[in-house]
Amino acid sequence: MNSENEIFRVRELRDVDASSLFNLYSGLNTSAKFISTAPHDSVETTLSKIKQWRKDYSESNPKVRVYGVAESRDDFVFGLVVFVFHEQHAEIHFGISNNFSNRGIATELCRTGLEYLRNLGINEVRTNPFVGHIASVRVLEKSGFTNHGTLKNHACFPTLGDGLFNCVDMRINL
Repeated sequence: MNSENEIFRVRELRDVDASSLFNLYSGLNTSAKFISTAPHDSVETTLSKIKQWRKDYSESNPKVRVYGVAESRDDFVFGLVVFVFHEQHAEIHFGISNNFSNRGIATELCRTGLEYLRNLGINEVRTNPFVGHIASVRVLEKSGFTNHGTLKNHACFPTLGDGLFNCVDMRINL
């Protein structure tokens, strides 16, 4: 997936992205607060994940694809968009640095991701944000998702605490 507008671009990750991704997103409790993995403990951890994610770019039918969200002008990575492919639907997950929030970037990123999935022939997309992440739910609603209820004890969010947390079952038909 490669997409660009005047504010950000979505592109394949490169090893050199590890530092900006760690410093702006994956290494920060605040930016990575509502993701299902713990924040990375070092740039080396982020680099290791990038190397793992890059392997999926060459696969014709990957289960997961992870792309970087980079600032258009300077090309530093400040977030991620993740696609998980299932037989009957796909999932979309995205996150950006708090430094870039409240600018409409997440909504535009979601819409860009949905267009990518539509072009792949995907008909249904799902995602399950933490019930208390109101901003994420708003972005999804603005992008056309509808709420299909609450999934009880559905996912872990290490920065929120131990155990499983309730999530909103958001879905869209493309």
